[in-house]
Amino acid sequence: MLIMRKRLIPGSRAEEGLRLSAAMLGMDYMPNMVFVDDGVDILLPDALYKNNLKDYLTVMSDMAGVYVLKESLEWKELKPEDLDADIDITFIDFDELAEMSKRCSIVTSF
Repeated sequence: MLIMRKRLIPGSRAEEGLRLSAAMLGMDYMPNMVFVDDGVDILLPDALYKNNLKDYLTVMSDMAGVYVLKESLEWKELKPEDLDADIDITFIDFDELAEMSKRCSIVTSF
């Protein structure tokens, strides 16, 4: 599981997390990608400053799953319709995140 919790800025760990997700898909490993806290900003329209980052995220949502913590959206005062419509997003709560985490052998955050 890849947990994205930071804003996306050039050269940031969040950018590396997006690249890692693409590499994992290339190795036929389908990680769950969960956006929490400031990481939900990555899913705003036009937040991805490089086309390849948008491609990584779109493919990730199609093949493995992109999740957003509902509580983080509330904290950021965002609504689901504020997020990029090109990305297939599943909204989860804290309990669902905890259950997903239990099923994962590796959890890392960016």
